[in-house]
Amino acid sequence: DADRVVGRAFRSEGDIVVLLGETRNELGGSEFLHVIHDQIQGVPPQLDLSREAALQRVLVEGAASGVIRSAHDCVEGGVAVTLAECCFDTPLGVDVDLAGVPVAPANYRDTAALFAESASRVVVSVATGQLAALLGMAAAAGVPAKAVGRVGGNRIQITVEGRAAINELVTDAERIWATAIESWFEQRRAIA
Repeated sequence: DADRVVGRAFRSEGDIVVLLGETRNELGGSEFLHVIHDQIQGVPPQLDLSREAALQRVLVEGAASGVIRSAHDCVEGGVAVTLAECCFDTPLGVDVDLAGVPVAPANYRDTAALFAESASRVVVSVATGQLAALLGMAAAAGVPAKAVGRVGGNRIQITVEGRAAINELVTDAERIWATAIESWFEQRRAIA
């Protein structure tokens, strides 16, 4: 059924954004370290197959029942990149407040919350009236789930425990994202 196909893009103004899974202090091997610090190092995120299987059960049940309206994993670039990508190809922005990562060093707590690539995490959106159903599915499967924000506006606004972290027009962020590979090669040619 075409109505049950779940893509990455947010679908409706007012939908609630939910983070399924747990964010841990896992920046090792991340896009953040590679792009921002030009480092490829550290211990990559750990994958727990039983945790992943539980998450997949929630996603399948949520999609099949029509509860989940959109879904996108957080494996490349963390939650911040995932949220931005969910806005691309739509006129919709997002306003989200993430929990910090308490075990991260103080100067990396916000960075870990935004860019850690912890396994078994997915950003989903649900209609307001479906939040309880999704949270119930997640609880029954033992999957951490938290409503973190709402779809709407024309900006990608992300705070970490109320501290402003990202506030960009969707159109600006999408333009940068769409031309990133081209820009990277232009920089490399200029250096050579």
